[in-house]
Amino acid sequence: MNNKLNSIILIALMGLSAILSILFFVGVISEGLLLTWCYVLFGIAAIAAIVFPLINMVQNPKGAKNALIGVVTLVVVFALGYAMASGEESFTIDGVLLADSATSKLSEAGLIAFYIMGAAAIAAVVYAEVSKMLK
Repeated sequence: MNNKLNSIILIALMGLSAILSILFFVGVISEGLLLTWCYVLFGIAAIAAIVFPLINMVQNPKGAKNALIGVVTLVVVFALGYAMASGEESFTIDGVLLADSATSKLSEAGLIAFYIMGAAAIAAVVYAEVSKMLK
């Protein structure tokens, strides 16, 4: 029943999207309405991306523990990146401000976190291959 309802909703949204696209290309509706429809679809997707994993966590608490471990690990990595970021203001050669200290700190923190996660991914791949060879 649930799968059938999902299929009906998906077909309805796709059909409405197709109709709106055709009406846009014919010139009946403006790009504003099409853009608003895109925002509505994005909102539906965002709500579904938040609600359905929460429902799954409630139904499967053991899987929720593993998911929470992953989320806590990501928070620690981003906190570490934020702590390591300097947050210096950036200027062009002409003296125009490119990024204030807050923006610079956030962008540096994101880059540092990316480097940490990239290094961890490479280490995990190397560990998996080496342990496979030693077995």
